[in-house]
Amino acid sequence: MILRIFIALLFSIGLVNGQAQDKLQLEDSWVSSTLSGMSLEQKIGQLFMVRAYSRGDLVEERKILNYVENYYIGGLCFFQGEPLKQIDAINVYQSRSRIPMFVAIDGEAGLGFRFPKDAMSFPKQTTLGAIENNDLIYEMGKEIARHCKATGININFAPVADINNNHANPVIFDRSYGDDVLNVTAKVFSYVKGLEEGGVMAVVKHFPGHGDTRTDSHDDLPRINHDRERLEAVELFPFRRLAAHGVGGAMIGHLHVPALDNKAGIAASMSPKVVKGLLRDEMSYSGLIFTDAMDMKAITKYYGTNGIAEAEAFLAGNDVILLPEDLPQAFNTIKRYVESGKISIERLDESIIRILRAKHKLGLSVNLVVNKDGAQDFINRNEAYAIKQKLYEAAITLVADQDAQIPIINTSDGSFGTLSINVHTTSPFQSRISDYVPAVHYQWMPNYNPVMANQMLTTMSQFSTAIVAIHTSGKRGDFSRDLSTEMVKFLTDLSMKTKVIAVVFGHPYILNKIDNLKHVICAYENDDIAQDAAAQALFGANAISGRLPLKATEEWSSTHGIQRASLQRLGFSLPEQVGMNSALLQGELDRIAKEMIAVNATPGAQIFVARQGKIVYNRSHGRMQGDGADVRNHTIYDAASISKILATTLATMKLVDENKLDINAPLRTYISNIDTTNKADLVIADIMAHNARLPGGIPSYQPTVLPKSQSFNANYYRSTLQDNFYIPVANSMFMRNDYIDSLWKTIWQVPLRSSDSYRYSDVGFILMQKAIENITNKRLNEYMHQQFYKPLGLRYTSFLPLEKYPKEQIAPSEMDDYWRMQKIHGHVHDMTAAMMGGVGGHAGLFTTAYEAGIIMQMLINKGSYGGIQYIKPETVSRFTIRHHKSTRRGLGFDMRELDNGRNQNMSSLSSSDAFGHIGFTGGAAFADPRDQLVFVILTNRTYPEGRSQTYNNREYRIQLHTAIYNAIHRQ
Repeated sequence: MILRIFIALLFSIGLVNGQAQDKLQLEDSWVSSTLSGMSLEQKIGQLFMVRAYSRGDLVEERKILNYVENYYIGGLCFFQGEPLKQIDAINVYQSRSRIPMFVAIDGEAGLGFRFPKDAMSFPKQTTLGAIENNDLIYEMGKEIARHCKATGININFAPVADINNNHANPVIFDRSYGDDVLNVTAKVFSYVKGLEEGGVMAVVKHFPGHGDTRTDSHDDLPRINHDRERLEAVELFPFRRLAAHGVGGAMIGHLHVPALDNKAGIAASMSPKVVKGLLRDEMSYSGLIFTDAMDMKAITKYYGTNGIAEAEAFLAGNDVILLPEDLPQAFNTIKRYVESGKISIERLDESIIRILRAKHKLGLSVNLVVNKDGAQDFINRNEAYAIKQKLYEAAITLVADQDAQIPIINTSDGSFGTLSINVHTTSPFQSRISDYVPAVHYQWMPNYNPVMANQMLTTMSQFSTAIVAIHTSGKRGDFSRDLSTEMVKFLTDLSMKTKVIAVVFGHPYILNKIDNLKHVICAYENDDIAQDAAAQALFGANAISGRLPLKATEEWSSTHGIQRASLQRLGFSLPEQVGMNSALLQGELDRIAKEMIAVNATPGAQIFVARQGKIVYNRSHGRMQGDGADVRNHTIYDAASISKILATTLATMKLVDENKLDINAPLRTYISNIDTTNKADLVIADIMAHNARLPGGIPSYQPTVLPKSQSFNANYYRSTLQDNFYIPVANSMFMRNDYIDSLWKTIWQVPLRSSDSYRYSDVGFILMQKAIENITNKRLNEYMHQQFYKPLGLRYTSFLPLEKYPKEQIAPSEMDDYWRMQKIHGHVHDMTAAMMGGVGGHAGLFTTAYEAGIIMQMLINKGSYGGIQYIKPETVSRFTIRHHKSTRRGLGFDMRELDNGRNQNMSSLSSSDAFGHIGFTGGAAFADPRDQLVFVILTNRTYPEGRSQTYNNREYRIQLHTAIYNAIHRQ
């Protein structure tokens, strides 16, 4: 057996080696035959990559075609334009080129740098430098490669491997991963690996290191004065490691480094000692060497535009001459150098062979046509934005938190005010904060006005927590490097009056002015997604794991960062971030919702989906009633029987945790004076699993109704509040208060069924409500608000909603023509719950899909949410496994029906561990631990007519549930 395995292993190794050998032979053959067929002029042309634009300019097109056809250029570097026009241009140019060309872009953060209106950008390198998990950088690199290939690009002049150790550097700034050599090297390697495994050549830059200079080589020749020992330890370190790993390309910067070549005024890009001697020979680098752009003033200021610079750069050891200032001059000068013997044919062929080998590896041995169909959508696809969000989330850095206030746990006490500086309208950061707390938002432009500053100081100091966001444009001309004295004074003064949390959407250099603040977060960029990620991190939806990539102050140096675990609060993301397909999820849920409303199955609905702790769908559809207001995410719905799990079951679990209730005990343990009833010996667990022989319900309102009457019975109801009629069951309809005693008498006397088989029962949960209220000495609604709803930060979840919310925010539930004879709007739809004062153990709760989703997520989290353990994990497990006599019921919770011969209550694609509940008004709340999935729908399908069965007959709940599972990517 072992021998067979060994032989198979040798065979597979041989097969792989054989395939590699075959590829190499194909490459050798193509390079050899191509080289042998090239004229001197064609070889020289291969050395050049010229500047190109994709703006549909015919003059530009004719110029490039001239370069292609008459100067045989080896490549193009595209700048501003449009992606689809670029594809068209590439196809035209490549079709005229004898040898397919390199097509490059400066895409350090992706295509958005060159196509800001048409393509997305990933985070800047300084932001990425804060990330601990380098696999995310690799993932980004691979996605950028996909975008490049989709638009015809095969070379990306990225990443920057310079060490950012000069605060005044005018050109590197946020293009560097930071000042920590090892961190920069690791990040560069990960980006390179992603790009090149994605089929795009990476070109690391700017060798031998552009970080420690105050001069921009676009304007003049920078000088790096460090000795060789320092250069080896810092500037050269990443390049040496990348050379050893075989990165495809390296770009030589226009830098004067006397320690490497002390010839007066010589740029590294022009120095044989640096290019050939150091990089090619000493570092044994075998990839392509590119000059930096030859039209930069660091070169043209000293060499002019006569082509000498390009010829000397080639002599120095560069393979590819990037962006010559004057192509004809450069081409002819190199030709003269060859014809005079100054450049040997052997030296020329050496670079041409390297260029051809690189082209073969990139698939350029044949001239492929780039297909532009779908390209625009592809380079902006949600998968890419999901990666971008993960990157920003991972970069968030907690710089200061003196008394451990971040992330914010308590969202229900105190007051929150936010101030976004340098914006005119509510920022994405502020908008997301509103999903967690009822904050008041202000904006302030940084032009300092003492009167306005004092007013803002007074305003913000009224809040117990002032969250101040500093938004920078990212441009080096604004306060991206520094804060004004006046702004610093404002922040200091405010911190003396209240708790201030400062969030910086800008470069870490800003931090040196606010190191006196107690609570500081660095989010690095003002991108909308960065703002969203910062708000989520502030409230504990994500872990905070970033570390400063460079030194901001003596105390806040590189690698500094306070780590915080997630509070397991729900966050927000695209479906792709949690392994789902946006088109399938959103498209199908929207379609089904639209159909439900079109066929009058329900006037409107809220639908909520979360996976892996991230909300991926939270939309409202339709209207509250046929001609009424649109449903909003804060519209409040009658949850009906979902109250059983969102209230009664949770309360029971809490009391079990506190050893105040035993689920194996009989009911008499918690309700006194029932020994003479047939309910005394019912076991709590059986009651909660609907296996206690109880009937489904009791006659409640029926005995009080006058036959064929259009009004209510005055023996039981009054239209005004009176001493003995104070239980509101509908608008201007008050029940006689002692009728509750009659209801309880009916409950105690109702016969038990002969069988203990499963029978869904409201009666059991009415009994559980009484037990809970006896144990806690609180009404169920008061207990739930105190123990769950308030600490969870729920704003719209409540029994008796008209006591707290305007009627206009509540969806009506029915046009009652059999008892209350009116629109039921804000009063509980369930008749028995209404007669019990609006608070029932079986019904009566009003909520939103979002807030019901929070409760279900808490259960998915095994009882934890927002940093608080509401229920013990073992208790959650105990209640969400099936009762021993049931194929679908846990304790309080409905579960997927395992008996296929019975009616199904949820999607057949859900796991056997899924749990939740449905409600008579059309709602459902389900959680599936297997997929970490929460699904909530709330409707008023009973409006206007509760007898309508269109919604149930078409199984819309199951349709929606199934669509959600179908949107999950399965491995």
